Order: sequence, then structure tokens, then C-alpha cells
Amino acid sequence: MKNDLAFRVALGGVITSLCLFFMFCSGFLPMLDYTIPTFAGFLMVIMIVETNTGWAFLTYVSVSTLSLLITPNLQASLLFLMFMGYYPILKYYLDKLKNRPLAIAVKFLVFNAAITAFYFLFQFVFMTEDLLEGMEQFGKYALLVLWGGANIVFIIYDRLVGQLTDIYVNWFRKKILKRK
Repeated sequence: MKNDLAFRVALGGVITSLCLFFMFCSGFLPMLDYTIPTFAGFLMVIMIVETNTGWAFLTYVSVSTLSLLITPNLQASLLFLMFMGYYPILKYYLDKLKNRPLAIAVKFLVFNAAITAFYFLFQFVFMTEDLLEGMEQFGKYALLVLWGGANIVFIIYDRLVGQLTDIYVNWFRKKILKRK
């Protein structure tokens, strides 16, 4: 039991440091503002598989807090905090639901609520920047186009998290880590 706790704490520390490293990279790779929180969020899958969702959630909280305090890219930190960090944990539970339409509806509801909150918080925090910059050709429909595109990307992201989880569990964990 003592070794198990030590393993969980150590793995949580390693995952936290890797996530923070990714978040720091967003400071000198600003074109990856949306990609880096996605990579960091996927590391929560490792915590779920190797420990449990409680430890994954604790890791998410620590990364969220530290990234807001010490990383240079607030936009990437907010995206991790508001969706990318906890979604793999939530997905773990939603994929277990037998009612698939309900699970899909909850996924979209959570995503759209998070992305809407992110948009308004982004406008509040970065008053000089406009999230719709560069979309002038869509006119008054720019926000709808952005929202529709975000939902399409979410479908791809949800599927990708599932596939990467399968690769981690069925290939990496068995072949590389030699764990069952």
C-alpha cells in the first residue's frame, strides 16, 4: 500500500511537470495556443489508466493552478483550465454510460458551455485582442462560423482522445511498459 501511494504521488508529479513544460512551451510557440493544452490534457489519460480518476483530477487541479500562476501564456492556461484539462476525465465517465445519445448530448453541452465561457472570459481578460480577428469576410456570421468550426474540431478531438487512449492502453502500456 505504501509503495502504491508513492507511485501515485510520483506519477502525479511527473505528469504535472510534463504538463507545465508543455504550457511553458506555449510561451515561445504562440501559434500552438490551442494545441499545447490539448497535449497537456491528454496526459490526464495516463493518470486515469495508471491510478484513477481522483488522482487525475488532483493532477488537473495542480496543473491548472500552477499554469495560471507561472506560465507566460494565459490564453493556453485558460483553455486548459476551462476544458482541455478535465475533458479526458469527464470523457472516461461519459463513455461508460449505456445511453449513447445522452452521453453525446452531455459532451456537446459541456464543450459548448466551456467554449462560450472561454470566449467571454477571453474578451474580458484580453480587452485589446479580438477572438474573431481575421474572420471579417464572414461578416455578422463570423461568430457562428467560429462556433460551428469549433464543434467540428471537438468531434475530431473527442475521437482522437479515445483512439490515443486505446493506443496507450493496448500498445504502449503492453509493449513498452510491459504492464497488463
